[in-house]
Amino acid sequence: MAKKSNNDPNQDRLAQVEQSDLGESQLNEEFVDWLKKWGNQILLAILIVALLGVGWQWLVRTKMESRDAAWATLESAQLPASLEEVAVSASGVDSIAPLALMRAADQYLRSVQTGTRFDRESTAEDYTLDDDTRTLFLQRANTLYAEAIVALGTDYETTFAKKLLVISALFGQAAVAESQGQTDEAKTFLTRISTIAVPEYPDLAAQASARSDSLDTVTTKVSFPLAADLPQPPPATDIPDPAELLGTGALLTPLDTPTEGGEGDVAAPGAPDNTASNLILEGGDGTTEAPGDGSD
Repeated sequence: MAKKSNNDPNQDRLAQVEQSDLGESQLNEEFVDWLKKWGNQILLAILIVALLGVGWQWLVRTKMESRDAAWATLESAQLPASLEEVAVSASGVDSIAPLALMRAADQYLRSVQTGTRFDRESTAEDYTLDDDTRTLFLQRANTLYAEAIVALGTDYETTFAKKLLVISALFGQAAVAESQGQTDEAKTFLTRISTIAVPEYPDLAAQASARSDSLDTVTTKVSFPLAADLPQPPPATDIPDPAELLGTGALLTPLDTPTEGGEGDVAAPGAPDNTASNLILEGGDGTTEAPGDGSD
């Protein structure tokens, strides 16, 4: 009888399978233990990351909505008081604050230039500016231009867009100073523009220089008196004869001699003298032919 071999392939395969099952079971148990230990922390971290992403999207969307609302409010604001409120509420949003302040200042300056109030109807009694209101509007415009420059910050010389806004505000301050008769101060603002505008805005620098040079020209304003204030000549006592002034006295004298035609007609005494009228109709040569009739 043959002896059974100890190296049975089936038994070896079964032993390998059992060994593999034991290894996988051990790994599963370790993974389960790891999840029990760190699973809650991992889930909490994932939840926190998700919440941060949602919160960031909400902040971005809210900021965009606030920016759009601020620009819409700026476009709808009309009076300087409303524009100043926009500058306060939209502080730090783009360049809305300096733009609102400059628009408010422009309204004050434009009102001074037109001589009428922007906050009155044309039928109002105080629609035309008086001296006190004009002075107040100029002061307010200058203050708002200065506040706009401050709102732009100190880095405007290195920022392309901010530099243009500063130049616009300085032009406004120069116009205010010129309206107040402060020529030297206006030239100071224009000189500052010429310095800031280069090299990005050479045309604006040239415009400021030309305006500064024009302020050196002294213009004398001539005011003419009213007709009622002029001295009136004394009334004339003797009114001269119009015939003597026109030199037609000889033509109006009755003719005592016959005309060249040999007719010898003499005006009857007391009859109206039509000699001058006849001479005008006859062309002044004493003939009875109408001018241009072609008769011999």
